[in-house]
Amino acid sequence: MIFPGAAAGAVLALAAARGYVPVPARDTEAGLDLLAIQPFDVVVLGAGGPLDEALALCRRLRAAPGGDRVAVLAVAGGSGAGATAALLEAGATVVAAADEASIGIQLDAAVWWGRRSAAHAADRAPAERALLERAARPFRGAFAEVIGLLVWDAAGNILDANDAFLGITGYAREEVEAGRLSWVAITPPEHRPTDERALSEVLKHGICAPFEKEFLHRDGRRVPVLMAPALVEGARDRGVCFVLDMTARKAAEDALRASEERMRLVVRATSDAFWDWDLSSGRVTGSERMRSFYGTGGGDIEEDAAWWFERVHPDDRDRVMNGLRRAMEGRDSTFELWYRCALADGSYADVHDRGIILRDGGGRAYRMLGAVADVTERRRIEARLLLADRMASLGTLAAGVAHEINNPLAYMIANLDYARKELRSRGAAARIDALLSALDEAAEGGARVRHIVGGLKTFSRADDGALGPVEVDRVIQLVLRMAQRQIQSKARLALDLGPVPQVHANEAQLGQVILNLLVNAAQALPEGRDAENEIRIATALEPPGRVRIDVSDTGPGIAPELRSRIFDPFFTTKPIGEGTGLGLAICHGIVSSFRGEIRVESEVGKGACFRVLLPVWPAQAGAHERDAPPGAGLDDCPGEAAQ
Repeated sequence: MIFPGAAAGAVLALAAARGYVPVPARDTEAGLDLLAIQPFDVVVLGAGGPLDEALALCRRLRAAPGGDRVAVLAVAGGSGAGATAALLEAGATVVAAADEASIGIQLDAAVWWGRRSAAHAADRAPAERALLERAARPFRGAFAEVIGLLVWDAAGNILDANDAFLGITGYAREEVEAGRLSWVAITPPEHRPTDERALSEVLKHGICAPFEKEFLHRDGRRVPVLMAPALVEGARDRGVCFVLDMTARKAAEDALRASEERMRLVVRATSDAFWDWDLSSGRVTGSERMRSFYGTGGGDIEEDAAWWFERVHPDDRDRVMNGLRRAMEGRDSTFELWYRCALADGSYADVHDRGIILRDGGGRAYRMLGAVADVTERRRIEARLLLADRMASLGTLAAGVAHEINNPLAYMIANLDYARKELRSRGAAARIDALLSALDEAAEGGARVRHIVGGLKTFSRADDGALGPVEVDRVIQLVLRMAQRQIQSKARLALDLGPVPQVHANEAQLGQVILNLLVNAAQALPEGRDAENEIRIATALEPPGRVRIDVSDTGPGIAPELRSRIFDPFFTTKPIGEGTGLGLAICHGIVSSFRGEIRVESEVGKGACFRVLLPVWPAQAGAHERDAPPGAGLDDCPGEAAQ
């Protein structure tokens, strides 16, 4: 029933559009008389005049016969929150603003309220569904299946709910419509104090901040949810609540926490020092190991990276800064640096610094993350391993080297004995020309011994690994003086040494590479066929700016399935006891340290070729690059060598 007032016409149209049966009262007295003899669910007071008149009418209605069993919808005339509170105090069930949207929602709420008796649960469903429909309308489309909605009251009842909420909790619509579902009952006990605080705030202010809690699913499991409750406008103890299932987010958070915990354990377990550099702010943060490594305190090592630059060894600083700048200005996502760095105790350590570069959409670096490893001891071990391998190679050549020394020593001793006897027996009458000839031959033998011993000293000394300009031909000749006899016992030696510039390398270590490749080639050749077997050494300029050294043989070659492992440490095709499997791995490490490459090509039954490519010493790179023959490349290599 609709009492006369400013909003009566709008209420009449909205009620009819919703399927209700509106009955307009002719005047106030006729309306009160009608209420006494006919049951209504809702009475609408269209407040168009002074607030005092609306309050008086509301009180009269509640006191009149039948007025205590209906819901009262009062349409406020725009007097604000004070008018709403006064109307509710006077007996209004809900209060609507004087616009169609508010009147429509509150009309549905009032209809529900008028039919709230549990005995009429089935009768109240259409109104409750209409209320839920109004609340859900803004969330249609993409959110309809994920946002749960429920109508609740302060006693703990769930009066209605959409399919999304029922899907979240696993309950059936029949349970809701029968009035058997309670939001208190499906809340775990430890979350109920939170619910009570939220309810108190909602009843006081009409709304509260969204909060997280759990519901008990019908199958017994707990479902984490985000709740956003609010009172229906003008209602005292009833509202609508939006419910978002947080299961997926909670699972992601748990996975992230587990991942972070694993990362923390890894960081604690490793000896590496981890750092994070925000390039926009300049702030560097690091792990505990990072702070102890450099002797700094606190989580933030410094506000900028200047402290780190100062710790890089002065001799390495320009190279490291240039490498870091190239990494940031380039497009690669990773970087790697080797340098010496001052530690907390003031000493310098060899460090390996590597990490990743994060870039924005334009390719500009905005963050770098990395790890610093102290490789000082590893470098010492590697140096000892290199020396041990070099000495092992020399040991393999010991018999041939001894022969090369014995030959000149034999005629040196014979010639010196001859000269001594001549002088003792004939004195001044001795033939001077014969004595000079014998002494010249002895001096020549001494020179040969000196060259051989010099080569042994070159390859057996523990060098510092410093790189510089190296003559490739000189290194090859030194190696051949020591290995020639062993090679000649197995094969013909062919040399094709073209004019090449100095390379960026270390003389002793390059000699170790060539010696290992020659020894491997000789060991791969079959016995008793020295006239047919061949070992070839060739050098040439390889554009752009590299020198090529090929060591090839005519042996059995390397099977395709073994080539990918040929440079692996401790991998060998030799019988047990005849090789450690470190020779080619060490060669690969040495060549890589020169910023070069070592490759292998082979065809089974037709031999093998190992190709070493080394950068030209910078001072000579430009001139020799112009002299490089066109088309020089890998196609010249006849094959690969066996290990």
